[in-house]
Amino acid sequence: MEKATIEDVSTVWTHAEVGVVPERSMSFQTVVKLGTFLASSDTNIFLIYTPASFPPHLVPPKDASMNSSGRVTVGQPAPAFKCTAVVDGRFKECTLSAYTEANHWVCLVFFPKAWSFVCPTEVKSFSARLEEFLYSRSCAVVFCSTDSEHCLKAWNATSDMEGGLGGAHIPLLSDCNHQISKDYGVLIEEQGVAQRALFIIDPKGMVRAITVNDADVGRSVDEIQRVLDALVFKDEFGEGCPVDWKKGDKCISTETKMEGKLELKKSWSEWARPKMIRTWSGASQRSMASVMSMPNASARSMALEMTSPTSDGSPSWRAAQSSGNHSPMISPTSVGNGMNQMEDAMLQQRMANITAAMENHSVGVAS
Repeated sequence: MEKATIEDVSTVWTHAEVGVVPERSMSFQTVVKLGTFLASSDTNIFLIYTPASFPPHLVPPKDASMNSSGRVTVGQPAPAFKCTAVVDGRFKECTLSAYTEANHWVCLVFFPKAWSFVCPTEVKSFSARLEEFLYSRSCAVVFCSTDSEHCLKAWNATSDMEGGLGGAHIPLLSDCNHQISKDYGVLIEEQGVAQRALFIIDPKGMVRAITVNDADVGRSVDEIQRVLDALVFKDEFGEGCPVDWKKGDKCISTETKMEGKLELKKSWSEWARPKMIRTWSGASQRSMASVMSMPNASARSMALEMTSPTSDGSPSWRAAQSSGNHSPMISPTSVGNGMNQMEDAMLQQRMANITAAMENHSVGVAS
C-alpha cells in the first residue's frame, strides 16, 4: 500500500468494517477531512480510514507537547516555530531553536490584534524594560499575532500619537497562517485571532509557565519577571519559591523525607489484638464498678468467685460453665458456642483486671 496523491484520486470508496464496500463517491476535499487514506497499487480502489477506525500501525504519533485536549501543557516541549518577524523595521526569520541553541529563555507573548487599545501598552512596556530580560535574565521576549508582517511593520513605524508603537525594539512575529497559534492552542478560530496568552520556555525548549488573560486585560511586566526569576532559582538551587517570592527572599525545601516503609500485619488477629485488649480492659473496669454496686450480696459474691482460679490454674468461669452457674457478666451463649484461643485469652485478661480492681478497691477499707 502507498499513499495516494491528488492525481491518483478518481473514484473513492469508503472503508467498511468487513471488506471494501462501495458506499458513495467522495471529492478529494472530503477525503482530506476524513483523515489518512491509502491507495492500492494494483486496483483503483482507495481505502479511507477515519480517525476512529485507524489500524493500530497507522495511527499517527501524537505531538509530545500536546495533552489529550490538544493544548500545550507545562513541563512538555514547546512546539517549534519558524516565521517572519519585524525587528527594528526589518524582516527577519525567527525560530525557537535559534533562542534555545543560544541558551536563552524565551517569553512568547501572544496578543490579539495590532492597532488596538491594550496591545500597544503591553508591547511598549516590555520594550522599555527589554534590557532587564536580555542582560539580567538571558531571556528573549517576542510578541506574536495573526497580523501580516507588513501590518506589523507599519504599526511599529507609526508614532504613538497616531496609534502605533513608535519604534519598539521587540521582535513582532507574524502568524498570518495561524500555525503558531494553533500549535500552542491559543487560536480563536471564529475571530481568527490569538488569545492574550504568554508562554515561558526554558533553554531546553520546555514550557515552564503559561498564562492566559481576558482579551481586554493586560499583563504585568513585574509579575512575569518574578515568575521567571523563580524558575531560574528553582533550576539552580532545586528549592521551592513560596507565595509572592522575589529574588533574595527565603526559599522552601520541597524534599519529602521518608520515615521508613509501611508495615503490614500478617493476620487480622495481629492487627486486632491490641485494640481488643484496650476495649476489654475498659469494659472490665466498667464491669467491676457494676459488681461493686450490686445490692444483692449473694450475686456480688458469686461474681467475685468467678475471678479466682481453680486448683488446676484454670479460671473459675470454666467450672461455672460446666455446672450451669454463669457469672452475670459472662454471656452463657457466647461461652457455650466454643470460643477460640484469642477470645479465651481476652476473657481471662478481663477477669484478671477485675481481680486487680477488687484488690485496689479493698485497700484502705476498715475491716
